[in-house]
Amino acid sequence: MMKPTGLSKRAVFGTAASILCAFSYLVVSVKAQHPMRSDAALEGLRQIGNVVVRAILDKDTTTLLRYDRADLRSEDESSLKNPKSDLYCFLFDSTCIAGKGRSVFDKMANSPQPAIKVMDGGKSKIDGLRYATLLFYDKSAIPERSLSSRAFLCKEAPNKIASWTFKLVDGN
Repeated sequence: MMKPTGLSKRAVFGTAASILCAFSYLVVSVKAQHPMRSDAALEGLRQIGNVVVRAILDKDTTTLLRYDRADLRSEDESSLKNPKSDLYCFLFDSTCIAGKGRSVFDKMANSPQPAIKVMDGGKSKIDGLRYATLLFYDKSAIPERSLSSRAFLCKEAPNKIASWTFKLVDGN
């Protein structure tokens, strides 16, 4: 999860959108060189996505924290207990987000056809670990092929798509 402490809500959303744009560039570049392969790690990530969707819709923070970074878990747990914290607003409550931003909950709960796409980022040249992103979107409003477009993701992600990046560490 993002660490929003000390950042304005606008900065949190701007940072999230920038990260998604940068990651989409990497994914599109990697996919051009290596087609996405279906494997156990990606299927496991898709299953995590299903759990995350249910946890967001149920506002089940305990389940969400299982997938948080260990070094942020305690701080994020405290933030999720505060309904005015940036993290809580980002995940669950659009009313406390400045501007046109929408919470992850609103993006999912108001989707007639919620869908999950796993985007394989491949192995990082920096740390040698494999990265992938889960994109949560409304299949009735966003064609899946659009999710491969860097320009589309940069433009639409803040209001229509939620994303969560994972890395594979020691097989997990």
